[in-house]
Amino acid sequence: MSRQRAALRHSLKALTGAAVLGALLALPASAGAAAKEPAKPVAAKAARPAKSSAPATPACYNRAEHAAEQLMRMHTEMMVVGLTCRTVTPDKKPFDLYQDFSVKNRALLSSSEASLINFYKRSGSGGNATRQFDMFRTELANEISRRAATIGIPQYCANFVDRSVAAKDLTADDLRTLTSDEKNAGLMHLASRPLCDVKVVSNPDPVFAVAQAAPAPAAPKATTAKAKPAKAAAPAKPKQKVAAAPTKQSVAVR
Repeated sequence: MSRQRAALRHSLKALTGAAVLGALLALPASAGAAAKEPAKPVAAKAARPAKSSAPATPACYNRAEHAAEQLMRMHTEMMVVGLTCRTVTPDKKPFDLYQDFSVKNRALLSSSEASLINFYKRSGSGGNATRQFDMFRTELANEISRRAATIGIPQYCANFVDRSVAAKDLTADDLRTLTSDEKNAGLMHLASRPLCDVKVVSNPDPVFAVAQAAPAPAAPKATTAKAKPAKAAAPAKPKQKVAAAPTKQSVAVR
């Protein structure tokens, strides 16, 4: 019986040692080294800010990119007008106006798209530049649709369908003037980024001398804080004329 117990203890020790050895062999080399050496604190590495390999997105457009966005805004708005107003003003066929404009100015539109895609490429913001351009146009269309809903669809179509009618007849030179020559176009362009070669200087607000009214004199402080309020005096009784009341002397008989 004692021999069986000794043999059992020996087999248990062998199995335990094999299990520990197998677990160590299953670990990678780095984990085995970590098991031998105490773990080093990683707080120092975690405290350092992670460096981003991608450069920051440019904050401004060059002239070609700025003009390209203007044409994309115009083209996208014509698309929204065509889809929104084709049942409101069917006689003017707003969606046909959008299609005719797209076919007529295909080369200029393609050049503008390439210019903006190139902007997203050089921005280094990561991701597919063509997909970023598509996301920009989608958000732009959503923005225009929200504005149309705010104005009211009938009022929006009454104003913007006529703009699509006028846009269809513009030449390529007319479009270049509208998108890149703000002075001659007589328009103030809205863009998601400013022009790189235009410096905007913000001066401090001018200081104006403002006449101030003289401060009102302070009310005198009460000398007796606990003074009781004075009782209202009773109305004075009318005085009787002495001459009206006969005296004993005046009625004495001589």
